[in-house]
Amino acid sequence: MTSVAAVIGNYNGAPFLEDGVESLRAQDPAPSEIVVVDGASADSGVEVAERLGIRVIRRPNLGLGHLYNVGVAATTAPYVFLANNDIALEPNCLALLGRALDADESVFAADARQLDWNGVRTIHARTTLTRGRMTREYLPGLHLDSNVPADEVTPTVCANGAAMMVRRSQFEKLEGFDETFFMEWEDLDVCWRAWLHGWATLYVPDAVVRHRVGAVTTSDVQPRRSASSHHNLVRFALKCLPRGAAARVVLGELLRLPAHPRSVTLGLVSVARQLPGILRARRWAADNNETLFESMVVPR
Repeated sequence: MTSVAAVIGNYNGAPFLEDGVESLRAQDPAPSEIVVVDGASADSGVEVAERLGIRVIRRPNLGLGHLYNVGVAATTAPYVFLANNDIALEPNCLALLGRALDADESVFAADARQLDWNGVRTIHARTTLTRGRMTREYLPGLHLDSNVPADEVTPTVCANGAAMMVRRSQFEKLEGFDETFFMEWEDLDVCWRAWLHGWATLYVPDAVVRHRVGAVTTSDVQPRRSASSHHNLVRFALKCLPRGAAARVVLGELLRLPAHPRSVTLGLVSVARQLPGILRARRWAADNNETLFESMVVPR
């Protein structure tokens, strides 16, 4: 199998890091290198990683995409597995993800199936898009379902950033994750941009991780994460989606404003400040976004 580096994005993950690192080391073959990129943690996570003999890079807390970008730049393997600090891999997970990339050079990313920490319930599978309501949807006007069962390797809208393998050459051409995304939807954005290039993302159901979802999202981080989520959805829509779909997302955010005034307002104000750059990115995507959108939105 092609060589794989592993990058763990870490913020206050001291209680969980050892499980993830040891599960990476138990893979066959094991990663050629493991790097923890720490976002100014207030706990002992750096000391835990160093005790485990893992290389640590310290960075400001600028978001998960930033930590992953730094980690990819610090490694050299052709494939990179990007991991949250609260996951653990089941046997052969890396080999199965790598095999999906080996089989087709146009594949950008491979997505693992995620179970709850007890290994009982599937909490993430294939991701699909269908037409949806304007309210009570992540993307207004669209229904994004990230837990659709599949028995074989199959295309998916996006890989989940908690446990995804990417092809370095394509990741670098995309300039990595959009670092204006603090948390949430950075994985949707990077995979959609890859699809716009004709580079697929595949869901690999036999590649399994266990995930302590939300274990490190503390009350002090939650308000920033919420505002970031609203910003990220609108920025993604304005960058990458056709005009009609993008307009529905913006309208949907305005409809959400009474229920979430602070986080929606902060997100929209941030997007407004970034409009010149967003429009430049949109011009790049314009030739393909309508065609891709129609191919991604499956009938109900």
